Amino acid sequence: MAGNAWDAREYDEQFGFVGRYGDALLDLLDPRPGERILDLGCGTGRHAAAMTALGARVVGVDADERMLAKARADHPEVEFVAANATDPGLGSLGVNEPFAACFSNAALHWMTPQDTVLRNVRSVLADSGRFVAEMGGAGNIAALDASLRGGLGDVGLEALDVVANHFPTVGEQAALLEAAGFRVEMATWFRRPTPLAAGTTAADWTRHFRAGTWAVVPVERRDELAEAINRRAVERGLRTADGWSADYCRLRFVAIAAG
Repeated sequence: MAGNAWDAREYDEQFGFVGRYGDALLDLLDPRPGERILDLGCGTGRHAAAMTALGARVVGVDADERMLAKARADHPEVEFVAANATDPGLGSLGVNEPFAACFSNAALHWMTPQDTVLRNVRSVLADSGRFVAEMGGAGNIAALDASLRGGLGDVGLEALDVVANHFPTVGEQAALLEAAGFRVEMATWFRRPTPLAAGTTAADWTRHFRAGTWAVVPVERRDELAEAINRRAVERGLRTADGWSADYCRLRFVAIAAG
């Protein structure tokens, strides 16, 4: 599984747009009172809480204990469980009662191998269960990652690893879903250039979402690296008169568990 060292508070306060942009997915899912719904990669619990408020019986699942700790503190009315999406049956979450639906926002691209994850989701869904998700699509953050890699090279740290996410085309993700036992009802790819919060730079974005790389950068080299990343990001058009932005490309789908 592609990993990252998450700062849950910073995620909400500085990069809260990730959750807010996922709010529209709830309309696609149409959570119904009494339905048992899985929130896969629930993070700090924003959407799990919203679905619970609508009367659904939600189980929020995440592999990161720091995210779950904040989710539990902020939303004590919701059940949150630590589980890895690559584990068979998502840790047997669906053994006693299958889920009527699975919701996932901005999380699937962290989960690899993707074919295993999708099979595990299918295994906990009831026949005809809904799977509604948004994730990074082909080309997502290409300029940000290139700026990070270029900056690393500029300061002589090109040997450091940068995590590789699963950013598929519509065709690639549809094929994986069908192989896992889903019927794809809708899948779409779109660009979503996203302004960063005031005072947040391209380098700051990489510090949060590529924290594993930054963790092994010597402390005395970090300011130099940030300057190099930002310089590369300016060259790639990620800064305008209005401030910094992230070059997001998203893939959204609705799939039905085949019976």
